[in-house]
Amino acid sequence: MLDETAVRSIDGREIIWEAQPRQSVALTCPSFEVGFGGTKGAGKSDFLVAAPFDQIMYAHQRFQETGRLQRGRFILFRKTTKELSDLIARTKEVYPVLDPMMGNGGWNKTERRWTFTSGYVVDITHLEGPDDHQGYNGQEITGVGFDQLEQFPENVYLFIRMNIRSKDPGMRRLLKCASTFNPGGRYAAWVKKHWITNVPPNTIIESRVKLRNGRERVVTKTFIPARLEDNKYLFEDGSYEANLRNLPLWMQRMYLDGDWDVVQGAFFAHVWDPNIHLIKSFPIPDAWPLKAGNDWGSTAPACTLWGVRDPDGNIYIIDELYRPGITGRTYGEAMKQKIARQKWFVKKRVDVDDFYILADRQIRHTTGGDGTYSNPAAGIASYGFRLFDANKDRIAGIEQIIERLLVKASGKPSLYIFSDRCPNLARTLPGLESDPHNPEDIDGNADDHAFDALRYLLMDWPVGPKVKDVHKEDPEVERWLEMARKRKREVIGDDVPQTAGYGDA
Repeated sequence: MLDETAVRSIDGREIIWEAQPRQSVALTCPSFEVGFGGTKGAGKSDFLVAAPFDQIMYAHQRFQETGRLQRGRFILFRKTTKELSDLIARTKEVYPVLDPMMGNGGWNKTERRWTFTSGYVVDITHLEGPDDHQGYNGQEITGVGFDQLEQFPENVYLFIRMNIRSKDPGMRRLLKCASTFNPGGRYAAWVKKHWITNVPPNTIIESRVKLRNGRERVVTKTFIPARLEDNKYLFEDGSYEANLRNLPLWMQRMYLDGDWDVVQGAFFAHVWDPNIHLIKSFPIPDAWPLKAGNDWGSTAPACTLWGVRDPDGNIYIIDELYRPGITGRTYGEAMKQKIARQKWFVKKRVDVDDFYILADRQIRHTTGGDGTYSNPAAGIASYGFRLFDANKDRIAGIEQIIERLLVKASGKPSLYIFSDRCPNLARTLPGLESDPHNPEDIDGNADDHAFDALRYLLMDWPVGPKVKDVHKEDPEVERWLEMARKRKREVIGDDVPQTAGYGDA
Protein backbone atom coordinates (compact mmCIF):
# COMPACT_ATOMS: atom_id res chain seq x y z
CA MET A 1 0.00 0.00 0.00
CA LEU A 2 0.98 3.65 -0.40
CA ASP A 3 3.46 4.95 2.18
CA GLU A 4 2.39 8.14 3.90
CA THR A 5 5.62 9.99 3.11
CA ALA A 6 7.09 8.65 -0.12
CA VAL A 7 6.30 6.46 -3.10
CA ARG A 8 8.99 4.18 -4.49
CA SER A 9 9.27 2.64 -7.91
CA ILE A 10 7.85 -0.83 -8.39
CA ASP A 11 11.33 -2.37 -8.04
CA GLY A 12 11.87 -0.42 -4.81
CA ARG A 13 15.05 1.27 -5.97
CA GLU A 14 13.98 4.90 -6.24
CA ILE A 15 11.68 7.36 -4.54
CA ILE A 16 9.66 8.70 -7.43
CA TRP A 17 7.30 11.06 -5.64
CA GLU A 18 6.75 12.39 -2.13
CA ALA A 19 3.28 13.43 -1.08
CA GLN A 20 2.72 16.62 0.81
CA PRO A 21 0.74 16.22 4.06
CA ARG A 22 -2.75 16.94 2.68
CA GLN A 23 -2.08 14.89 -0.45
CA SER A 24 -1.01 12.00 1.78
CA VAL A 25 -4.26 12.24 3.77
CA ALA A 26 -6.28 12.11 0.55
CA LEU A 27 -4.29 9.25 -0.98
CA THR A 28 -4.46 7.05 2.09
CA CYS A 29 -8.18 7.69 2.68
CA PRO A 30 -10.04 4.33 2.49
CA SER A 31 -13.30 5.81 1.19
CA PHE A 32 -14.65 4.84 -2.22
CA GLU A 33 -15.37 8.46 -3.15
CA VAL A 34 -12.68 10.98 -2.27
CA GLY A 35 -12.97 14.71 -2.97
CA PHE A 36 -9.84 16.82 -2.66
CA GLY A 37 -9.41 20.56 -3.01
CA GLY A 38 -11.02 23.86 -2.33
CA THR A 39 -8.56 26.49 -3.57
CA LYS A 40 -6.15 27.05 -6.40
CA GLY A 41 -2.57 25.84 -6.01
CA ALA A 42 -3.31 23.08 -3.48
CA GLY A 43 -1.59 20.28 -5.43
CA LYS A 44 -4.75 18.70 -6.78
CA SER A 45 -3.40 17.52 -10.15
CA ASP A 46 -0.50 15.67 -8.51
CA PHE A 47 -3.03 13.97 -6.25
CA LEU A 48 -4.88 12.62 -9.29
CA VAL A 49 -1.67 11.48 -10.99
CA ALA A 50 -0.85 9.52 -7.84
CA ALA A 51 -4.41 8.26 -7.24
CA PRO A 52 -3.88 4.97 -9.20
CA PHE A 53 -0.65 4.07 -7.33
CA ASP A 54 -2.30 1.57 -4.95
CA GLN A 55 -3.96 -0.27 -7.83
CA ILE A 56 -0.76 -0.19 -9.91
CA MET A 57 1.21 -1.74 -7.04
CA TYR A 58 -1.44 -4.40 -6.43
CA ALA A 59 -1.67 -5.31 -10.14
CA HIS A 60 2.13 -5.65 -10.35
CA GLN A 61 2.18 -7.89 -7.30
CA ARG A 62 -0.52 -10.13 -8.80
CA PHE A 63 1.36 -10.20 -12.10
CA GLN A 64 4.52 -11.40 -10.35
CA GLU A 65 2.59 -14.04 -8.40
CA THR A 66 0.58 -15.44 -11.33
CA GLY A 67 2.50 -14.48 -14.45
CA ARG A 68 -0.80 -13.33 -15.96
CA LEU A 69 -1.57 -9.84 -17.20
CA GLN A 70 -3.99 -7.93 -15.01
CA ARG A 71 -7.18 -6.06 -16.07
CA GLY A 72 -7.14 -3.00 -13.84
CA ARG A 73 -7.97 0.31 -15.51
CA PHE A 74 -7.92 3.85 -14.12
CA ILE A 75 -9.22 6.81 -16.18
CA LEU A 76 -8.21 10.43 -15.60
CA PHE A 77 -10.82 12.83 -16.98
CA ARG A 78 -10.62 16.49 -17.93
CA LYS A 79 -13.48 18.35 -19.56
CA THR A 80 -11.79 19.28 -22.86
CA THR A 81 -8.97 17.91 -25.00
CA LYS A 82 -6.79 21.01 -24.67
CA GLU A 83 -6.84 20.68 -20.87
CA LEU A 84 -5.15 17.25 -20.93
CA SER A 85 -1.62 18.48 -21.61
CA ASP A 86 -0.67 19.22 -17.98
CA LEU A 87 -1.86 15.82 -16.75
CA ILE A 88 -0.08 14.03 -19.57
CA ALA A 89 3.16 15.94 -18.96
CA ARG A 90 3.10 15.11 -15.24
CA THR A 91 2.46 11.41 -15.84
CA LYS A 92 5.41 11.34 -18.27
CA GLU A 93 7.62 12.57 -15.43
CA VAL A 94 6.36 10.00 -12.92
CA TYR A 95 5.00 6.82 -14.49
CA PRO A 96 8.11 5.66 -16.42
CA VAL A 97 10.12 5.90 -13.20
CA LEU A 98 7.37 4.16 -11.23
CA ASP A 99 7.60 1.17 -13.58
CA PRO A 100 11.17 1.09 -15.03
CA MET A 101 10.43 -2.03 -17.08
CA MET A 102 7.65 -0.18 -18.86
CA GLY A 103 9.63 3.03 -19.30
CA ASN A 104 8.55 5.58 -21.87
CA GLY A 105 7.48 2.75 -24.16
CA GLY A 106 4.34 2.26 -22.12
CA TRP A 107 2.82 5.47 -23.48
CA ASN A 108 0.50 5.29 -26.48
CA LYS A 109 0.13 8.84 -27.80
CA THR A 110 -2.81 8.04 -30.07
CA GLU A 111 -4.93 6.41 -27.37
CA ARG A 112 -3.49 8.58 -24.57
CA ARG A 113 -2.90 5.40 -22.57
CA TRP A 114 -0.22 4.13 -20.22
CA THR A 115 0.16 0.33 -20.21
CA PHE A 116 2.19 -0.94 -17.29
CA THR A 117 4.24 -4.14 -17.17
CA SER A 118 1.43 -5.90 -15.31
CA GLY A 119 -1.11 -5.03 -18.01
CA TYR A 120 -2.73 -2.38 -15.83
CA VAL A 121 -3.65 0.74 -17.80
CA VAL A 122 -4.22 4.42 -17.07
CA ASP A 123 -6.18 6.36 -19.67
CA ILE A 124 -6.08 10.16 -19.87
CA THR A 125 -9.05 11.50 -21.77
CA HIS A 126 -11.79 14.11 -22.01
CA LEU A 127 -15.58 14.28 -21.84
CA GLU A 128 -16.03 17.23 -24.16
CA GLY A 129 -19.10 16.08 -26.06
CA PRO A 130 -22.50 15.96 -24.34
CA ASP A 131 -22.74 12.19 -24.86
CA ASP A 132 -19.07 11.18 -24.52
CA HIS A 133 -19.75 9.52 -21.18
CA GLN A 134 -22.12 7.06 -22.87
CA GLY A 135 -19.11 5.40 -24.48
CA TYR A 136 -18.14 3.94 -21.10
CA ASN A 137 -21.43 2.15 -20.57
CA GLY A 138 -20.80 -1.42 -19.44
CA GLN A 139 -17.03 -1.07 -19.35
CA GLU A 140 -15.12 -2.41 -16.34
CA ILE A 141 -13.29 0.48 -14.71
CA THR A 142 -11.45 0.04 -11.42
CA GLY A 143 -10.92 3.73 -10.75
CA VAL A 144 -11.57 7.22 -12.09
CA GLY A 145 -10.22 10.68 -11.41
CA PHE A 146 -12.12 13.86 -12.30
CA ASP A 147 -9.91 16.93 -12.51
CA GLN A 148 -11.95 20.14 -11.89
CA LEU A 149 -15.22 18.34 -11.20
CA GLU A 150 -17.10 21.65 -11.25
CA GLN A 151 -16.80 21.57 -15.06
CA PHE A 152 -18.83 18.34 -15.35
CA PRO A 153 -22.62 17.87 -15.12
CA GLU A 154 -23.81 15.73 -12.24
CA ASN A 155 -25.35 13.09 -14.51
CA VAL A 156 -21.99 12.55 -16.26
CA TYR A 157 -20.23 12.04 -12.92
CA LEU A 158 -22.87 9.62 -11.66
CA PHE A 159 -22.90 7.65 -14.94
CA ILE A 160 -19.13 7.17 -14.93
CA ARG A 161 -19.07 6.37 -11.21
CA MET A 162 -21.60 3.56 -11.58
CA ASN A 163 -19.24 1.69 -13.96
CA ILE A 164 -16.50 1.31 -11.33
CA ARG A 165 -16.19 -2.39 -10.48
CA SER A 166 -13.85 -5.39 -10.61
CA LYS A 167 -14.04 -9.19 -10.66
CA ASP A 168 -10.82 -9.41 -8.64
CA PRO A 169 -11.60 -9.55 -4.88
CA GLY A 170 -8.32 -7.82 -4.03
CA MET A 171 -8.84 -5.03 -6.54
CA ARG A 172 -12.41 -4.55 -5.26
CA ARG A 173 -10.95 -3.34 -1.98
CA LEU A 174 -9.07 -0.61 -3.87
CA LEU A 175 -11.85 0.73 -6.11
CA LYS A 176 -11.67 4.50 -6.20
CA CYS A 177 -13.59 7.50 -7.48
CA ALA A 178 -11.32 10.51 -6.91
CA SER A 179 -12.18 14.12 -7.72
CA THR A 180 -10.64 17.56 -7.42
CA PHE A 181 -12.61 20.79 -7.48
CA ASN A 182 -12.69 24.51 -6.70
CA PRO A 183 -15.54 26.95 -6.15
CA GLY A 184 -16.88 28.48 -9.34
CA GLY A 185 -17.46 26.81 -12.68
CA ARG A 186 -20.62 26.03 -14.55
CA TYR A 187 -21.66 23.05 -12.41
CA ALA A 188 -20.36 24.20 -9.03
CA ALA A 189 -23.85 24.10 -7.45
CA TRP A 190 -24.21 20.31 -7.50
CA VAL A 191 -20.55 19.82 -6.49
CA LYS A 192 -21.13 22.06 -3.48
CA LYS A 193 -24.26 20.08 -2.55
CA HIS A 194 -22.52 16.71 -2.97
CA TRP A 195 -19.22 17.53 -1.29
CA ILE A 196 -19.50 20.68 0.84
CA THR A 197 -23.02 21.23 2.18
CA ASN A 198 -23.58 19.23 5.38
CA VAL A 199 -20.44 17.14 4.70
CA PRO A 200 -17.96 17.45 7.60
CA PRO A 201 -14.42 17.60 6.18
CA ASN A 202 -11.93 14.82 6.89
CA THR A 203 -14.76 12.49 7.89
CA ILE A 204 -15.78 9.19 6.34
CA ILE A 205 -19.47 9.51 5.47
CA GLU A 206 -21.23 6.14 5.41
CA SER A 207 -24.42 5.52 3.44
CA ARG A 208 -26.16 2.20 3.97
CA VAL A 209 -27.71 0.78 0.82
CA LYS A 210 -30.22 -2.08 0.95
CA LEU A 211 -29.80 -4.63 -1.83
CA ARG A 212 -32.53 -6.63 -3.53
CA ASN A 213 -31.58 -9.78 -1.64
CA GLY A 214 -32.08 -7.96 1.64
CA ARG A 215 -28.41 -7.49 2.46
CA GLU A 216 -26.90 -4.10 3.20
CA ARG A 217 -23.75 -2.55 1.80
CA VAL A 218 -21.98 0.55 3.06
CA VAL A 219 -20.88 3.17 0.51
CA THR A 220 -18.31 5.70 1.74
CA LYS A 221 -17.15 9.16 0.74
CA THR A 222 -14.82 11.75 2.25
CA PHE A 223 -14.08 15.39 1.50
CA ILE A 224 -10.52 16.45 2.25
CA PRO A 225 -10.05 20.23 2.00
CA ALA A 226 -6.75 21.57 0.72
CA ARG A 227 -5.54 25.15 0.49
CA LEU A 228 -2.64 26.95 -1.11
CA GLU A 229 -0.87 26.84 2.27
CA ASP A 230 -0.82 23.03 1.99
CA ASN A 231 1.40 23.24 -1.09
CA LYS A 232 4.74 24.19 0.47
CA TYR A 233 6.44 24.75 -2.89
CA LEU A 234 3.97 27.36 -4.13
CA PHE A 235 3.17 28.86 -0.74
CA GLU A 236 6.74 29.45 0.38
CA ASP A 237 7.65 31.16 -2.90
CA GLY A 238 4.69 33.54 -2.69
CA SER A 239 4.51 34.43 -6.39
CA TYR A 240 1.38 32.40 -7.05
CA GLU A 241 -0.37 33.84 -4.00
CA ALA A 242 0.55 37.33 -5.16
CA ASN A 243 -1.11 36.60 -8.51
CA LEU A 244 -4.28 35.45 -6.77
CA ARG A 245 -4.34 38.48 -4.48
CA ASN A 246 -4.22 40.71 -7.54
CA LEU A 247 -7.61 39.38 -8.67
CA PRO A 248 -10.98 41.03 -7.95
CA LEU A 249 -12.22 40.40 -4.43
CA TRP A 250 -14.91 37.91 -5.46
CA MET A 251 -12.31 35.83 -7.34
CA GLN A 252 -9.97 35.92 -4.35
CA ARG A 253 -12.77 34.59 -2.18
CA MET A 254 -13.36 31.73 -4.60
CA TYR A 255 -9.83 30.73 -5.54
CA LEU A 256 -7.81 31.75 -2.49
CA ASP A 257 -10.31 31.38 0.35
CA GLY A 258 -12.33 28.48 -1.10
CA ASP A 259 -15.64 30.30 -0.58
CA TRP A 260 -18.40 28.22 -2.21
CA ASP A 261 -21.04 30.89 -1.64
CA VAL A 262 -19.50 33.16 -4.26
CA VAL A 263 -20.99 32.73 -7.71
CA GLN A 264 -18.90 33.69 -10.70
CA GLY A 265 -20.34 36.94 -12.04
CA ALA A 266 -22.79 37.18 -9.13
CA PHE A 267 -24.46 40.57 -8.88
CA PHE A 268 -23.92 41.00 -5.13
CA ALA A 269 -20.52 39.26 -4.97
CA HIS A 270 -18.73 42.49 -4.03
CA VAL A 271 -20.87 43.03 -0.93
CA TRP A 272 -22.14 39.57 0.06
CA ASP A 273 -20.37 37.66 2.83
CA PRO A 274 -22.24 34.69 4.33
CA ASN A 275 -20.07 34.85 7.43
CA ILE A 276 -21.45 38.31 8.16
CA HIS A 277 -24.93 38.47 6.66
CA LEU A 278 -26.20 35.01 7.64
CA ILE A 279 -26.87 34.54 11.34
CA LYS A 280 -28.76 32.12 13.55
CA SER A 281 -32.22 33.11 14.70
CA PHE A 282 -32.77 34.58 18.14
CA PRO A 283 -35.84 35.82 20.08
CA ILE A 284 -36.81 39.25 18.77
CA PRO A 285 -37.45 42.04 21.28
CA ASP A 286 -41.19 42.68 21.44
CA ALA A 287 -40.87 46.38 20.54
CA TRP A 288 -39.18 45.85 17.17
CA PRO A 289 -41.61 46.64 14.31
CA LEU A 290 -42.54 43.87 11.87
CA LYS A 291 -43.40 43.97 8.14
CA ALA A 292 -43.45 41.52 5.23
CA GLY A 293 -42.67 41.56 1.53
CA ASN A 294 -44.39 39.28 -0.97
CA ASP A 295 -43.67 38.21 -4.55
CA TRP A 296 -46.56 36.27 -6.05
CA GLY A 297 -46.32 33.16 -8.19
CA SER A 298 -49.06 30.61 -8.80
CA THR A 299 -46.91 27.79 -10.22
CA ALA A 300 -43.48 29.35 -9.78
CA PRO A 301 -42.69 29.84 -6.10
CA ALA A 302 -44.40 32.66 -4.30
CA CYS A 303 -42.28 34.12 -1.55
CA THR A 304 -43.12 36.03 1.59
CA LEU A 305 -40.33 37.40 3.79
CA TRP A 306 -40.89 38.73 7.28
CA GLY A 307 -38.52 41.39 8.58
CA VAL A 308 -38.00 43.48 11.70
CA ARG A 309 -36.03 46.65 12.38
CA ASP A 310 -33.99 47.30 15.51
CA PRO A 311 -33.63 50.75 17.15
CA ASP A 312 -30.42 51.39 15.18
CA GLY A 313 -32.19 50.88 11.85
CA ASN A 314 -30.73 47.43 11.11
CA ILE A 315 -33.05 45.02 9.29
CA TYR A 316 -33.36 41.34 10.20
CA ILE A 317 -35.12 38.96 7.80
CA ILE A 318 -36.53 36.52 10.32
CA ASP A 319 -38.64 34.03 8.35
CA GLU A 320 -39.92 33.06 4.91
CA LEU A 321 -42.70 31.20 3.16
CA TYR A 322 -41.50 29.85 -0.18
CA ARG A 323 -43.85 27.65 -2.20
CA PRO A 324 -46.11 27.72 -5.25
CA GLY A 325 -49.00 30.05 -4.54
CA ILE A 326 -51.58 27.99 -6.48
CA THR A 327 -54.40 30.40 -5.54
CA GLY A 328 -54.55 33.37 -3.23
CA ARG A 329 -56.78 31.44 -0.86
CA THR A 330 -54.46 28.42 -0.57
CA TYR A 331 -51.45 30.67 -0.12
CA GLY A 332 -53.29 32.79 2.44
CA GLU A 333 -54.09 29.63 4.36
CA ALA A 334 -50.40 28.63 4.33
CA MET A 335 -49.47 32.10 5.59
CA LYS A 336 -52.07 31.84 8.34
CA GLN A 337 -50.61 28.51 9.45
CA LYS A 338 -47.13 30.02 9.41
CA ILE A 339 -48.26 32.83 11.68
CA ALA A 340 -49.96 30.36 14.02
CA ARG A 341 -46.73 28.38 14.44
CA GLN A 342 -44.29 31.29 14.74
CA LYS A 343 -42.26 32.00 17.86
CA TRP A 344 -40.45 35.07 16.64
CA PHE A 345 -40.58 37.42 19.61
CA VAL A 346 -39.48 37.12 23.20
CA LYS A 347 -43.00 37.17 24.63
CA LYS A 348 -45.64 38.46 22.24
CA ARG A 349 -47.45 36.35 19.71
CA VAL A 350 -48.06 37.85 16.28
CA ASP A 351 -51.46 37.80 14.62
CA VAL A 352 -52.32 38.65 11.01
CA ASP A 353 -53.32 42.22 11.84
CA ASP A 354 -50.04 43.01 13.65
CA PHE A 355 -48.19 43.73 10.39
CA TYR A 356 -48.80 44.56 6.75
CA ILE A 357 -47.40 43.13 3.52
CA LEU A 358 -45.73 44.99 0.64
CA ALA A 359 -46.70 43.20 -2.56
CA ASP A 360 -46.45 43.62 -6.31
CA ARG A 361 -49.63 45.42 -7.41
CA GLN A 362 -49.96 42.82 -10.16
CA ILE A 363 -51.24 40.43 -7.50
CA ARG A 364 -54.53 42.36 -7.69
CA HIS A 365 -54.88 41.82 -11.42
CA THR A 366 -53.36 38.37 -11.96
CA THR A 367 -55.74 35.55 -12.74
CA GLY A 368 -55.62 33.37 -9.69
CA GLY A 369 -59.16 32.98 -8.56
CA ASP A 370 -60.42 29.73 -7.16
CA GLY A 371 -64.08 30.30 -7.88
CA THR A 372 -64.57 32.55 -4.88
CA TYR A 373 -62.00 35.32 -5.30
CA SER A 374 -61.06 36.82 -8.65
CA ASN A 375 -57.41 37.54 -7.87
CA PRO A 376 -54.71 36.30 -5.47
CA ALA A 377 -54.77 39.49 -3.38
CA ALA A 378 -58.44 38.95 -2.53
CA GLY A 379 -57.82 35.33 -1.57
CA ILE A 380 -54.91 36.24 0.71
CA ALA A 381 -56.82 39.15 2.20
CA SER A 382 -59.71 36.88 3.08
CA TYR A 383 -57.56 35.52 5.90
CA GLY A 384 -57.19 38.98 7.39
CA PHE A 385 -53.83 39.96 5.88
CA ARG A 386 -53.32 43.59 4.88
CA LEU A 387 -51.62 44.18 1.51
CA PHE A 388 -50.12 47.44 0.24
CA ASP A 389 -48.69 48.13 -3.19
CA ALA A 390 -44.92 47.83 -3.08
CA ASN A 391 -42.57 50.35 -4.66
CA LYS A 392 -41.42 48.36 -7.71
CA ASP A 393 -38.50 50.56 -8.76
CA ARG A 394 -36.01 47.75 -9.42
CA ILE A 395 -32.86 49.85 -9.58
CA ALA A 396 -33.79 51.70 -6.38
CA GLY A 397 -34.62 48.39 -4.73
CA ILE A 398 -31.26 46.92 -5.75
CA GLU A 399 -29.59 50.03 -4.37
CA GLN A 400 -31.34 49.47 -1.04
CA ILE A 401 -30.13 45.86 -0.88
CA ILE A 402 -26.55 46.89 -1.66
CA GLU A 403 -26.66 49.73 0.85
CA ARG A 404 -27.72 47.36 3.59
CA LEU A 405 -25.28 44.58 2.64
CA LEU A 406 -22.35 47.00 2.69
CA VAL A 407 -20.12 46.62 5.73
CA LYS A 408 -19.86 49.97 7.46
CA ALA A 409 -16.91 51.48 9.35
CA SER A 410 -18.13 49.61 12.41
CA GLY A 411 -17.40 46.34 10.60
CA LYS A 412 -21.11 45.48 10.45
CA PRO A 413 -23.81 45.63 7.74
CA SER A 414 -27.38 46.79 8.31
CA LEU A 415 -29.05 43.66 6.87
CA TYR A 416 -29.03 40.24 8.51
CA ILE A 417 -30.76 37.04 7.40
CA PHE A 418 -31.78 34.23 9.74
CA SER A 419 -30.15 31.36 7.85
CA ASP A 420 -32.03 28.61 9.70
CA ARG A 421 -35.43 30.14 8.87
CA CYS A 422 -34.76 31.68 5.44
CA PRO A 423 -32.87 28.99 3.49
CA ASN A 424 -34.24 30.01 0.08
CA LEU A 425 -33.32 33.67 0.46
CA ALA A 426 -29.87 32.62 1.70
CA ARG A 427 -29.54 30.26 -1.27
CA THR A 428 -30.76 32.43 -4.11
CA LEU A 429 -29.61 35.96 -3.25
CA PRO A 430 -25.83 35.35 -3.57
CA GLY A 431 -26.35 33.45 -6.85
CA LEU A 432 -28.19 36.18 -8.77
CA GLU A 433 -26.40 37.40 -11.88
CA SER A 434 -26.58 40.58 -13.92
CA ASP A 435 -28.98 41.02 -16.80
CA PRO A 436 -26.83 40.48 -19.94
CA HIS A 437 -28.55 43.48 -21.56
CA ASN A 438 -28.54 45.74 -18.51
CA PRO A 439 -25.66 45.25 -16.06
CA GLU A 440 -27.37 47.49 -13.52
CA ASP A 441 -30.26 45.04 -13.14
CA ILE A 442 -30.75 41.40 -12.13
CA ASP A 443 -31.20 38.73 -14.79
CA GLY A 444 -34.97 38.34 -15.12
CA ASN A 445 -34.63 34.61 -15.85
CA ALA A 446 -33.04 33.94 -12.46
CA ASP A 447 -34.70 32.51 -9.35
CA ASP A 448 -35.53 36.01 -8.12
CA HIS A 449 -38.70 35.48 -6.08
CA ALA A 450 -37.00 35.96 -2.70
CA PHE A 451 -35.00 38.86 -4.14
CA ASP A 452 -38.21 40.63 -5.22
CA ALA A 453 -39.84 40.08 -1.85
CA LEU A 454 -36.73 41.46 -0.15
CA ARG A 455 -36.56 44.63 -2.22
CA TYR A 456 -40.27 45.30 -1.72
CA LEU A 457 -39.72 45.09 2.02
CA LEU A 458 -36.56 47.18 2.09
CA MET A 459 -38.09 49.91 -0.08
CA ASP A 460 -40.52 50.51 2.77
CA TRP A 461 -37.61 50.81 5.21
CA PRO A 462 -35.14 52.69 3.02
CA VAL A 463 -31.63 53.72 3.94
CA GLY A 464 -31.14 57.48 3.81
CA PRO A 465 -33.89 59.80 2.56
CA LYS A 466 -37.30 58.30 2.09
CA VAL A 467 -37.85 56.93 -1.37
CA LYS A 468 -41.28 58.61 -1.48
CA ASP A 469 -42.03 62.14 -0.34
CA VAL A 470 -43.23 62.00 3.25
CA HIS A 471 -44.78 64.29 5.78
CA LYS A 472 -42.04 66.31 7.45
CA GLU A 473 -43.26 65.56 10.94
CA ASP A 474 -44.91 62.16 10.75
CA PRO A 475 -44.33 59.68 7.88
CA GLU A 476 -47.31 57.61 9.00
CA VAL A 477 -49.59 60.61 8.56
CA GLU A 478 -48.44 60.96 4.96
CA ARG A 479 -49.12 57.25 4.44
CA TRP A 480 -52.70 57.64 5.60
CA LEU A 481 -53.22 60.78 3.52
CA GLU A 482 -51.99 58.98 0.42
CA MET A 483 -54.37 56.10 1.14
CA ALA A 484 -57.24 58.57 1.41
CA ARG A 485 -56.31 60.14 -1.92
CA LYS A 486 -56.23 56.74 -3.58
CA ARG A 487 -59.67 55.92 -2.21
CA LYS A 488 -61.03 58.99 -3.95
CA ARG A 489 -59.34 58.12 -7.24
CA GLU A 490 -60.23 54.47 -7.45
CA VAL A 491 -63.29 52.33 -7.08
CA ILE A 492 -62.81 49.33 -4.86
CA GLY A 493 -63.98 46.11 -6.50
CA ASP A 494 -66.88 44.28 -4.89
CA ASP A 495 -64.88 41.07 -4.69
CA VAL A 496 -62.14 42.61 -2.54
CA PRO A 497 -63.11 42.48 1.16
CA GLN A 498 -63.13 45.91 2.77
CA THR A 499 -61.21 44.46 5.73
CA ALA A 500 -58.33 43.39 3.49
CA GLY A 501 -56.10 46.17 4.77
CA TYR A 502 -55.41 49.84 4.57
CA GLY A 503 -55.81 51.71 1.29
CA ASP A 504 -57.09 49.80 -1.71
CA ALA A 505 -56.20 46.36 -0.46
